Amino acid sequence: MAPFSKILLPVDLSERSLDAARQAEVLARHFHSDVTVLHVVDRHEQEFGRFEPGGVKARELETLLARDFAGASISQVVRDGNPAREILDFAGANHVDLIVMASHGYRPFHSFLMGSVAAQVLRDASCPVWITAHAQQGLPPMFRTVLCALDLGPRSRSIVDWASQFAAPFMARLFVLRVLRSFESEEQPDSPDEWLSQVEREELGKVERKLGKEGRVLFAGGDVPEAVCRQANDLHADLLVIGRSPKADDVGTAHTTSFTIIRESPCPVVCV
Repeated sequence: MAPFSKILLPVDLSERSLDAARQAEVLARHFHSDVTVLHVVDRHEQEFGRFEPGGVKARELETLLARDFAGASISQVVRDGNPAREILDFAGANHVDLIVMASHGYRPFHSFLMGSVAAQVLRDASCPVWITAHAQQGLPPMFRTVLCALDLGPRSRSIVDWASQFAAPFMARLFVLRVLRSFESEEQPDSPDEWLSQVEREELGKVERKLGKEGRVLFAGGDVPEAVCRQANDLHADLLVIGRSPKADDVGTAHTTSFTIIRESPCPVVCV
């Protein structure tokens, strides 16, 4: 089975969500995925007119499907309720492999994916979540360079597995980055092992064996979000892969770091 056989695309019909649709379309065609386009009618939409069959927003959704997904395997679902809860419930019930969503929308749907919805989906989804914070209009994206940022914790190999499965079909270069917080220089340390604990060195060895000759491990120093985004920019990365499971005693910091990376990243971010 393809690693991304089922993709969920929540849309609020803003420009941001339409940009996310373009990326979902590229993924669907490349991995022969089934795509479900989900529109949730929030109670706030009553201020702007609810989604009605044959209405303005229904026609906008039909235009999106016809324009960006012609010939692709898609289905359309409209639900009433809390957007985050409906996205999570649908993804869990239908064994979705990947959620592709915009970080926020433009008015009049500003609240749909602004922060609380994205935050809840990122926190509670049981599958990877692809965030298109800075998607650009124009031609569909190409993925030639993938950067995977790791903390060398117990989930590092599963995160690298995801990045490898994504990079391979695109024949993309794969880089793995470990940020050394206590190392203040932006330059690569001469002896990175000296800045790692024994547990981290052992995990790094396992990651390197899993990567083989297909990937390269990089190190950077300083603030984690700044270093990750700087490296993504320097590599002209087309996708940034990060972990999504925070440590039990560091939930606030972990989520702050993730959202800072998503906000500052020059490319889409997938949280695994």
